[in-house]
Amino acid sequence: MFQIEVKRWLVNYRFPPSGGWKVTVDIDSMERANGGTHVEGKAEMAREAEAALIELGAKIGKHKTFGRADVVAEHDEHGLWLVEVEGQSSRQKEQAMYSALGQLVLQMKGDPFHAALAVPSEPSWEKQLSKVPTHARQLLGLTFILVAPGGCSDA
Repeated sequence: MFQIEVKRWLVNYRFPPSGGWKVTVDIDSMERANGGTHVEGKAEMAREAEAALIELGAKIGKHKTFGRADVVAEHDEHGLWLVEVEGQSSRQKEQAMYSALGQLVLQMKGDPFHAALAVPSEPSWEKQLSKVPTHARQLLGLTFILVAPGGCSDA
């Protein structure tokens, strides 16, 4: 599952605007299959996923406070969630996870929010998430979310 697909299902199941969530989703050019080399069909799938995000009610673009964070979800009762998202790419999963964790840590400037990393619900991603010690997750208040077309679950 590509990153933009993870974003689609994450918003659909975890942060639905129909449930009172105000959601901003950043989509970069590589996710849209612009530039570089991409697998066949990725551009069409990306257009479909982006259209679904818009139909759900997500705002596409940079967030006013968090800039190019992958997903920023705000709710009056459930607070602010800052989510970095990973998916299938040419990068090694381990490097992608380290990058996402680093991005989350750098955003921790004092304003309270829930930090999360969302990845495809696949054994290889679960293995990567299991490398992060429970103590570190608790200190940073990190939530790991496994995403699939049929739903989301915490890892």
